Amino acid sequence: MATKLSQLNRETTGLKLFPLFTLLGWILIGFSILIGIAILAPTASTYWGQNAKALRDAASVGSPLLAQLTTLAWWPKLLAPLTFLGVASFMIGIAMEFAAIPRILERRSDLLARAVPLMGKK
Repeated sequence: MATKLSQLNRETTGLKLFPLFTLLGWILIGFSILIGIAILAPTASTYWGQNAKALRDAASVGSPLLAQLTTLAWWPKLLAPLTFLGVASFMIGIAMEFAAIPRILERRSDLLARAVPLMGKK
């Protein structure tokens, strides 16, 4: 009985953990989207939209234009691994959920097979 209980706990661990992995994936992907909308889009629109190419090329060290360019170059390099980690985490959560389905169905079919003969008796 103890081995069946430990086996059951091992089988249901995936069902307990998959929401955490999928939620972590959504959080990381959402964070990347939010940073893209809140930081990168306004900075890019200011850098490329309001300044002529000659002004951007003539920017001196320490100017706000170079700070904007640094932001535009740095954030995507940070967000790419986070987005990849988010997608991987989300996929792991889905795989854990799908891996648990056959065990659940097998357990329910065993219970049904035991219950059907008892249903016919009156």
